[in-house]
Amino acid sequence: MPEIKYFYTCLELWGSFFANAVAIYLYLSKSVIRKQYRTLGALELIVGVMLFFDAAAWFFRGVPGPVVHSILIASNYITILCNAFLPVAVMAYTVYSVEKEYRTHRMLMVVTGIGAFNGLFYMIAQSRNFIFSIDPVTNLYHRGAGFGIWSALILLETAGTIVYLTIKREHIEKRRFIVIMSFVILPLIASVLQIFIYGFSLSNIAIIIASAILFGQAVNSNTKLMVEQSLFIENQEKILEDLRTKIALSQIKPHFLYNALNSIYVLCDQDPPKAKKLINNLSEYLRTDIGSIESGKTISFEKELDHTNVYLEIEKARFGDRFVVEYDIEVADFNIPPLTIQPLVENAVKHGVCKKSPSDPGVIAIRTEQGYGFVKIIIADNGVGFDLAKYNAMDKSSTDKIGIANVRDRLKILENSEMNVFSEPGKGTTVEIIIPNKDK
Repeated sequence: MPEIKYFYTCLELWGSFFANAVAIYLYLSKSVIRKQYRTLGALELIVGVMLFFDAAAWFFRGVPGPVVHSILIASNYITILCNAFLPVAVMAYTVYSVEKEYRTHRMLMVVTGIGAFNGLFYMIAQSRNFIFSIDPVTNLYHRGAGFGIWSALILLETAGTIVYLTIKREHIEKRRFIVIMSFVILPLIASVLQIFIYGFSLSNIAIIIASAILFGQAVNSNTKLMVEQSLFIENQEKILEDLRTKIALSQIKPHFLYNALNSIYVLCDQDPPKAKKLINNLSEYLRTDIGSIESGKTISFEKELDHTNVYLEIEKARFGDRFVVEYDIEVADFNIPPLTIQPLVENAVKHGVCKKSPSDPGVIAIRTEQGYGFVKIIIADNGVGFDLAKYNAMDKSSTDKIGIANVRDRLKILENSEMNVFSEPGKGTTVEIIIPNKDK
């Protein structure tokens, strides 16, 4: 039936053009879901290549001649090979569609391993025409004895994605879950039917439809996130103003002032010069603290470190030899939001080292490291530590949590940075801040 042949040829060429155009768009366009766009782009590229060569196979099917025979062998070979790796691309897109904190890569590694084995099996088996053959006289396609084995391996790859999707369904956007499942289920049903039906590319028709739906949903999701981001930026000044107020409340604390003034009171009789120095330190601390709160700009890391050192001098006067501070500054020529380091060091003093036994001196380490495209700041202590699960379950308005929350929020807003906290009871606490280089 030549009409069917040309119909499928045109349909698959259109599908190939669409998929390749989508792949180029996804790779070149700006997106707030970059990793999802890249993995979807790879998926669409595989679809585009597969459909192009399958269209060639349809167009030349049954046309006599040795050159056409070679074209048919190559076209079918590449088409079937793409089918082996398409489930891997679907699995990768599924993984990056899961919320970051719930994302795991073990199933992706399993599916990739099966896909690699399937591809290797196919290349070895096809050397003996075990998967398919092209009649050299009629130039018609025939399935080989191994087609069922190859199809079973494809189904095994697909099953991995279905299992992962089912397990992570609560952590994937609902619409994204539905369209990925449709991309998996529709070709799967078509592939099962195609085992029993000759002469119709049911699976490829399903893939064309499903890939278009997948692309539409991704663009819609990206557009929605970009609109939300735009609204967030418009309200950024208000957010920053609220955060400055919270910082003021969390940093200038009555208990700290009381303890510092009490230390000065005692030193006035015991060591007047030291008391005088401590008053100067306290004055400098308050002046810098208030000035930083009023500023909406970032400051140099060195300036923030100087401010932190003023705070530490006051605490050392109170606690004596209860703790020491170690510095390992590999890089310092970068900016950070004001009151970033000091609140974290204050937590290390208050909740970490000073809760240890006086006979067991504490150590607070402040380090910076230069990475490729980022700077890392590390504040670590060997204090008593805490249970992260219990800490994360605390009310956000808790006075023990608001300081760290404010630092994390301001880092995200001002520098697009991230902060990670690691702690374990009895083993101390480590806070890592990762700040991307703006010229990268």
